[in-house]
Amino acid sequence: MHYFSPSSPSSSSSFQAATKKRLYGRIIYLLAIFGILLTPALVHMSGKLQGPGIENRALATKPALPRTWSETLKFPAAVDSYLNDNFGLRNNLVAWNNQLRYHVLGDINAVQLTAGKDGYIFFNSHAANTPLGMIHFLCGKNVGEKDRAEIVRTATDFMQMAVQVKAESYLLLVPTKPVVYADKLPDWLQQQCAQYTPSLPGIIAALKSLPELKDKIIYPLAEMQAFKKSMAVFPKNTFHWTGSGPQPVAQLVAENYLHHKRLVTLTSNLHDVPSDIQQFLPGVALTVPTHDPDYVKAGIVACLGVACFPEFIETASKIGDVSRYRHRDSRGPKLLLISDSFGQGVAGFFSEYYGEVWHVSLNSINQLSDKEQASFKQILLKEYAPDQILYVFHDAAVSYFDRNGSILLKAGQ
Repeated sequence: MHYFSPSSPSSSSSFQAATKKRLYGRIIYLLAIFGILLTPALVHMSGKLQGPGIENRALATKPALPRTWSETLKFPAAVDSYLNDNFGLRNNLVAWNNQLRYHVLGDINAVQLTAGKDGYIFFNSHAANTPLGMIHFLCGKNVGEKDRAEIVRTATDFMQMAVQVKAESYLLLVPTKPVVYADKLPDWLQQQCAQYTPSLPGIIAALKSLPELKDKIIYPLAEMQAFKKSMAVFPKNTFHWTGSGPQPVAQLVAENYLHHKRLVTLTSNLHDVPSDIQQFLPGVALTVPTHDPDYVKAGIVACLGVACFPEFIETASKIGDVSRYRHRDSRGPKLLLISDSFGQGVAGFFSEYYGEVWHVSLNSINQLSDKEQASFKQILLKEYAPDQILYVFHDAAVSYFDRNGSILLKAGQ
């Protein structure tokens, strides 16, 4: 027969100590949880450590107190949106989330960017509400025969007008990274694209079939795909055409289409620059090793920005994206390069063939008044009087580039 004796004093004290330890642990845990939950609110209320928004969108603003019944009904949702966008430490949490997903999971938390193979990042749409829109257009998704015919018609009308204004006018449509590096797209996107007929080849063929445009349309896809075997035609983590990638294309265009001999050969200096898609991934540092031309060594005066054009400085301030290149010895013909945002990266390389190059982007031309547009056209075409005009737009712009171009060519009519 066994008897259970009461616990000894030492075992009882051990039990009490363990109980207190568990209690203290729970209290510390609860305090830590409440601290984590309350910290953003305290930071928000204090107004400290909360800088401007780092996201690529406009954040909700603090709503005013409602004054009508309709405003009262909408007020809770407005407050909710404001708190979601502006709570304390939001910027830090957004940055940490992006860093974790990008560096650890290989994921990109941005609807306008697509993670490709081997570290390639693709900008997929100009609008957040139509993700993949640009890539789908290039692949041919939802682009029917009527759409292609309409693009050919508008592009033809524009180029015929351009040639009437200046006979020596040419159109360079730049194949973008999703086309040149289609093999670096993720497999699921390659499989999607394989179901459709790419938009550009048929459009280009139709344009070049017209006798008056046969030698005016330039779409160097085959050449750029050949160049990529020995160089980075596009950096891995940019959208725009930057670095030394545009140089061989500028040489190809200048020699084979514009029929000029090279005056100088630009060498380059390597340094890191921020990526043009940095804004879409706040918190993730995206830098691009870039070879920039050494204009000083080549005897070329290179100037980027509004101050470069005293001839139309007020207009240039509205246009924004302008640049100018001039040989110190003033030799060689003159080129006017009219573009979208893809012109900036290639414009300087044409100074290998031209004594002076003016580059202007038309992205903001609708900000000019009718009078300013007419004056702008007069300065570019009559006063500068270029020997040749080269229109440069990226391939996905083929369906709308003529809108801004036509504003310039029709100005003053």
